[in-house]
Amino acid sequence: MNRKSLILVLFLVSDIFFAVAQETGLPSDYPGSQFHSERREALRKLMPPHSVAVIFAYPTRNFSNDVDYPYHQNPELYYFSGYNEPHSLLFIFKDQQQSKDGKPYNELFFVQKRDPRQEQWTGKRLGVEGVKKLGFEMVFENSEFEKYDLDLKKFDNVLYDELPADVKDDANDGADLYDLVRLFKIKAEIKEGYNAGLYNLYDVIRNYDKRAHDRVVDYVNKARANNKSYQDDPLITAYMNAKDSLSVGNAVAALSAMPAPYSEYNKIMGTLREIKTPEEIALLRKAVGISAIAHREVMKAIQPGMSEREIQGIQEFVHRKYGAEWEGYPPIVGAGGNGCILHYEENNLTRVGNQLVLMDVGAEYHGYSADVTRTIPSNGKFTPAQKAIYDIVYEAQEATFKICREDTSMEALQNKSFEIVAKGLLKLGIISKAEDAATYYPHGVSHHLGLDVHDKSNYGALKAGMVITVEPGIYIPEGSNCDKKWWNIGVRIEDDVLITHGNCEVLSAKAPRKSTDVELAETGKSAFNGMVLPALK
Repeated sequence: MNRKSLILVLFLVSDIFFAVAQETGLPSDYPGSQFHSERREALRKLMPPHSVAVIFAYPTRNFSNDVDYPYHQNPELYYFSGYNEPHSLLFIFKDQQQSKDGKPYNELFFVQKRDPRQEQWTGKRLGVEGVKKLGFEMVFENSEFEKYDLDLKKFDNVLYDELPADVKDDANDGADLYDLVRLFKIKAEIKEGYNAGLYNLYDVIRNYDKRAHDRVVDYVNKARANNKSYQDDPLITAYMNAKDSLSVGNAVAALSAMPAPYSEYNKIMGTLREIKTPEEIALLRKAVGISAIAHREVMKAIQPGMSEREIQGIQEFVHRKYGAEWEGYPPIVGAGGNGCILHYEENNLTRVGNQLVLMDVGAEYHGYSADVTRTIPSNGKFTPAQKAIYDIVYEAQEATFKICREDTSMEALQNKSFEIVAKGLLKLGIISKAEDAATYYPHGVSHHLGLDVHDKSNYGALKAGMVITVEPGIYIPEGSNCDKKWWNIGVRIEDDVLITHGNCEVLSAKAPRKSTDVELAETGKSAFNGMVLPALK
């Protein structure tokens, strides 16, 4: 056994190993086997006739030398099974199948085997019998997949997501994820060499062109810059050379006639996952509620002498205190100009000073992710320039909330928020034309939320049961073409919203948003400010 295994026991499944020894103390609010079974049945109703859905576990990933990252399961495999171990493969059949011994089944699950010696280091594995307790009957060790008589060629549709790539082949394990993918390609007769990146580019164009043509063109241009296959592709070239709406429409239609092998799979998953069940909404409420409390706690604790990472640490401590296992994405804590970097993740400024601090930090609770952003003054008071920008973003968010209702399109949300931001920037003299607001508000206002922070959806009209973000922002980095007093002001306010049959519900309302409420919250006392640690020498 090596050091890698020892680290995994500490970081990956120490809570499970402890539970085996103590048989007490685990959270009791995970979705039960009935939830996962119902999700599989819901999937079958959406699948085309005579089809099978194929879902792989996510790969394990190396962190350093012989240490892996904590394992994070494929959200879809968890969604349909509740299983959280690697090197596994699930088949869900539309129709009943029959085994050689005459036994009917509509699911097959290949999982990693029990290994008492390895489990001493990395924690208990469920194994075949444990997975059967999750509600599955036809469960086998992953090593049995190679010889299992499964003729995938007889199905009209074999539905699968983009296959795991860059997967390490463990020479000592003939049934790891690498081998499961390899054997699946053989059994399904999947041709090697298709350009997954090119199909992804097709998806971007056909899914987003109508909503944001200029941004899509910019995205494609950047993607093509260093990729000859994108440059030479006739469909991409026709799209980029289109000069009017008719030719753009024709180019997009041509792309739509070339679906990726996994397009049908993702369309079905988007339909299924975009509407949350009551169990999912309950978990999202917890994830978002924990995140809102963490943001409020930072408002009470923040001081100009703090570092970005210290602020991140307060957020993460509160998350763990309330039982959240992880963050839903790498935390963003950016002071001053760092807040103008949309996905700033270094968080390494040692003193935030008297600047605005943008905090985009959301907890992940039992697999479900929040996504909450607040922008606050580190010294407790907005300057006039900071407040002017902040209040525009607040007004844009308020206006967008009002139309977060059933049957509203995502495009309408974007247009409303952009309209308010443009009007505000024009009034301040920062821009001279409304369309120039895109320079300072370069991103979309909303995305779906769930098991993924950018959750799967088909991005049609809003429906009751959807959970989305509303996140307008204004970012004015140093050197911008405006008065210097606006430089290095970056503001985003992001909340998580449940669409209902009436007005939307803001799930993150416990985190103050209005500028005066933020300032009031910063007058509160925090236990973190009384913490005194010895100095490092």
